[in-house]
Amino acid sequence: MASRTPVSRRSRLAATSLSLTLCAAALAACGSDESAQDRYCEAGESLNASVAALFDLDVIAEGTNGLRSAIEDVNNDLTELRDSASDAASDEVDALNDAVGELNDALNAAGDSLTADNATGVVDAIGGVRTAFVAVGETLADC
Repeated sequence: MASRTPVSRRSRLAATSLSLTLCAAALAACGSDESAQDRYCEAGESLNASVAALFDLDVIAEGTNGLRSAIEDVNNDLTELRDSASDAASDEVDALNDAVGELNDALNAAGDSLTADNATGVVDAIGGVRTAFVAVGETLADC
């Protein structure tokens, strides 16, 4: 009977250790309960807000610095969306990324101040962002 006690204690210790490990794993899983779709939808909401701010920007009052700041916000939210996008939405997200890149290029070409000559490129690029964002918005319809 003396030899049975150490085995019994080892068995209980192993069972307790296993239980604690399983509990820790379950708690960790609860903490990451957010689905990929939820992350995509949340990123889409943030992107929607930053794109709306870009479209509503008073470029005359805010100038090129305001426009650059708005583009940076869109880029940050677009990165989050791209990181959470599924393969099904990747083409639309890539197209929006390209359109935002073209807007950034047009703004860089305009320099520090918009003129009648260089504003056309910026306005056209904003239109490209709008078109691409509509396609991304369709991928967010299930949110």
